[in-house]
Amino acid sequence: MAKKIKSASERASDIERSERYPWLRLLELEFQPSEHPSPRRGRGRPPSPFPRKAVHVTLTEDELATLDELAELLSDRLESRLHRGHVIAFLVFYLSSRLQIGDNLSLPPDVNSLTELARYLDQQK
Repeated sequence: MAKKIKSASERASDIERSERYPWLRLLELEFQPSEHPSPRRGRGRPPSPFPRKAVHVTLTEDELATLDELAELLSDRLESRLHRGHVIAFLVFYLSSRLQIGDNLSLPPDVNSLTELARYLDQQK
Protein backbone atom coordinates (compact mmCIF):
# COMPACT_ATOMS: atom_id res chain seq x y z
CA MET A 1 0.00 0.00 0.00
CA ALA A 2 1.37 3.42 -0.93
CA LYS A 3 2.11 5.86 1.83
CA LYS A 4 0.23 9.16 1.72
CA ILE A 5 2.44 12.18 1.00
CA LYS A 6 1.72 14.95 3.46
CA SER A 7 1.15 18.55 2.41
CA ALA A 8 3.35 21.35 3.74
CA SER A 9 0.68 22.39 6.26
CA GLU A 10 0.32 18.81 7.54
CA ARG A 11 4.10 18.54 7.96
CA ALA A 12 4.16 21.89 9.79
CA SER A 13 1.42 20.77 12.18
CA ASP A 14 3.33 17.50 12.80
CA ILE A 15 6.44 19.51 13.70
CA GLU A 16 4.41 21.77 15.99
CA ARG A 17 2.92 18.75 17.79
CA SER A 18 6.32 17.07 18.16
CA GLU A 19 7.78 20.25 19.69
CA ARG A 20 4.81 20.56 22.05
CA TYR A 21 4.87 16.89 23.01
CA PRO A 22 8.43 15.54 22.50
CA TRP A 23 7.45 12.12 23.90
CA LEU A 24 4.88 11.72 21.14
CA ARG A 25 7.46 11.26 18.38
CA LEU A 26 9.17 8.43 20.29
CA LEU A 27 5.87 6.71 20.95
CA GLU A 28 4.88 6.94 17.28
CA LEU A 29 8.26 5.56 16.19
CA GLU A 30 7.70 2.52 18.37
CA PHE A 31 4.46 1.34 16.80
CA GLN A 32 5.20 2.28 13.19
CA PRO A 33 6.20 -0.68 11.06
CA SER A 34 9.93 -0.61 10.48
CA GLU A 35 11.54 -1.43 7.21
CA HIS A 36 14.33 -3.96 7.46
CA PRO A 37 17.20 -3.15 5.08
CA SER A 38 18.98 -6.39 5.96
CA PRO A 39 17.46 -9.83 6.40
CA ARG A 40 16.17 -10.68 9.85
CA ARG A 41 18.46 -12.76 12.02
CA GLY A 42 16.03 -15.27 13.34
CA ARG A 43 12.55 -16.11 14.40
CA GLY A 44 10.55 -14.29 16.99
CA ARG A 45 9.75 -10.77 17.87
CA PRO A 46 12.48 -8.21 17.16
CA PRO A 47 13.82 -6.41 20.22
CA SER A 48 11.94 -3.29 21.21
CA PRO A 49 13.83 -0.01 20.79
CA PHE A 50 12.40 1.02 24.17
CA PRO A 51 12.78 -1.62 26.90
CA ARG A 52 9.59 -2.14 28.89
CA LYS A 53 8.76 -3.72 32.22
CA ALA A 54 5.77 -5.93 32.79
CA VAL A 55 3.25 -4.24 35.08
CA HIS A 56 0.10 -5.87 36.30
CA VAL A 57 -3.04 -3.87 36.98
CA THR A 58 -6.53 -4.87 37.87
CA LEU A 59 -9.29 -3.47 35.70
CA THR A 60 -13.02 -3.95 35.69
CA GLU A 61 -14.64 -5.49 32.63
CA ASP A 62 -15.87 -2.03 31.61
CA GLU A 63 -12.41 -0.47 31.95
CA LEU A 64 -10.80 -3.27 29.96
CA ALA A 65 -13.49 -3.11 27.27
CA THR A 66 -13.04 0.67 26.99
CA LEU A 67 -9.26 0.29 26.74
CA ASP A 68 -9.62 -2.35 24.03
CA GLU A 69 -12.17 -0.20 22.19
CA LEU A 70 -9.77 2.76 22.24
CA ALA A 71 -6.89 0.59 21.00
CA GLU A 72 -9.03 -0.78 18.17
CA LEU A 73 -10.35 2.67 17.18
CA LEU A 74 -6.84 4.13 17.09
CA SER A 75 -5.46 1.09 15.25
CA ASP A 76 -8.11 1.43 12.56
CA ARG A 77 -7.60 5.18 12.18
CA LEU A 78 -3.79 5.10 12.26
CA GLU A 79 -3.62 1.98 10.09
CA SER A 80 -1.11 0.45 12.50
CA ARG A 81 -1.63 -2.09 15.26
CA LEU A 82 -1.75 -0.41 18.64
CA HIS A 83 -1.85 -2.42 21.81
CA ARG A 84 -3.22 -1.58 25.24
CA GLY A 85 0.25 -0.53 26.37
CA HIS A 86 0.52 2.04 23.57
CA VAL A 87 -2.80 3.59 24.56
CA ILE A 88 -1.86 3.66 28.24
CA ALA A 89 1.58 5.16 27.46
CA PHE A 90 -0.04 7.88 25.33
CA LEU A 91 -2.59 8.73 28.01
CA VAL A 92 0.04 8.79 30.78
CA PHE A 93 2.41 11.06 28.89
CA TYR A 94 -0.43 13.28 27.65
CA LEU A 95 -1.81 13.77 31.16
CA SER A 96 1.69 14.41 32.45
CA SER A 97 2.31 17.06 29.77
CA ARG A 98 -1.02 18.75 30.61
CA LEU A 99 0.01 18.95 34.29
CA GLN A 100 3.59 20.04 33.56
CA ILE A 101 4.56 23.49 34.76
CA GLY A 102 8.19 24.19 34.03
CA ASP A 103 10.16 21.13 35.07
CA ASN A 104 7.64 19.90 37.64
CA LEU A 105 4.23 18.28 37.69
CA SER A 106 1.79 20.51 39.49
CA LEU A 107 -1.88 20.78 40.41
CA PRO A 108 -3.73 23.81 41.73
CA PRO A 109 -4.53 23.56 45.44
CA ASP A 110 -8.28 23.31 44.77
CA VAL A 111 -7.94 19.99 42.89
CA ASN A 112 -8.69 17.30 45.50
CA SER A 113 -10.61 14.69 43.51
CA LEU A 114 -10.73 13.13 40.06
CA THR A 115 -13.87 15.14 39.32
CA GLU A 116 -12.02 18.36 40.12
CA LEU A 117 -9.06 17.15 38.04
CA ALA A 118 -11.36 16.57 35.05
CA ARG A 119 -12.90 20.00 35.52
CA TYR A 120 -9.43 21.60 35.74
CA LEU A 121 -8.26 19.86 32.55
CA ASP A 122 -11.46 20.88 30.73
CA GLN A 123 -10.83 24.52 31.65
CA GLN A 124 -7.32 24.37 30.17
CA LYS A 125 -8.63 23.76 26.63
